[in-house]
Amino acid sequence: MLKRTVFLLCCLLFLPCLAQAHKIHVFAWVSGNTVTVESSFSGNRPLINGTVTIQDNKSKAILLEGTGDKKGIFTFAIPALAREGKMDLLVVVSGSEGHQSQWLIPADEYLSTQPPVNVPAQAPATVDNDELKEMIRQILSQELAPIKRSLAAAENRKPGFRDIIGGIGYLLGLAGLVAWLKNRRPTDLSKK
Repeated sequence: MLKRTVFLLCCLLFLPCLAQAHKIHVFAWVSGNTVTVESSFSGNRPLINGTVTIQDNKSKAILLEGTGDKKGIFTFAIPALAREGKMDLLVVVSGSEGHQSQWLIPADEYLSTQPPVNVPAQAPATVDNDELKEMIRQILSQELAPIKRSLAAAENRKPGFRDIIGGIGYLLGLAGLVAWLKNRRPTDLSKK
């Protein structure tokens, strides 16, 4: 009985767990006709020179490839083929040693923003409602980008004091369970 219980506990302890020590975090946002991809490791360390691949999410066809800068930033204009085909864009970021992560940009997200309107130099001083809406949308996208980045960074938080104490409590609980099982008196079946 004890051997079986110890075996089960060992199986539970050695179950495969997700390793996130070197996980790549990807965050992408649309601003007008431009998509900005930011990639980093845990602790907000930027992924330097990471390979960025933009694919059609449905067919997995590669639309473009590039390399992030030293801040982990890669910026690209939305391909016309993607706009015409209303493709959901899959952003795949690869780092060294096989680390890879991805971010999905639904077509609705970038189709709701129109490409920037080129205003002729001799345009009248008045702006119609559609142009005004587009200008406001672009300004809001630029202003909200840092907030979106902060929200993404909040998802990448390190384990806190409560997490560490909880982990220690979990280990002490397992040790107590093993000690209890080890010191338990065997039942004498001959008396029954």
